[in-house]
Amino acid sequence: MADRVLIDPAKFAIEFDESISKKDVASSEILNEAKKYLLSYLTAFYLIEDFNKMENSNFNSENEKNLKIYLSMN
Repeated sequence: MADRVLIDPAKFAIEFDESISKKDVASSEILNEAKKYLLSYLTAFYLIEDFNKMENSNFNSENEKNLKIYLSMN
């Protein structure tokens, strides 16, 4: 993980506000809900980042190149 993840605070706040407005949350629980939302956001972000890296390594592998060469011959 070489790159830093920067989250736009205004965008995050708006999206969090939209998500929390659909729930019945006590004012005293808003901070906990924001933490859960951030955790979900980051979990999804890193999950898809790992998936994309795996996909890139699979599609840039020698096997993929050999398959393309083989398919182009037929």
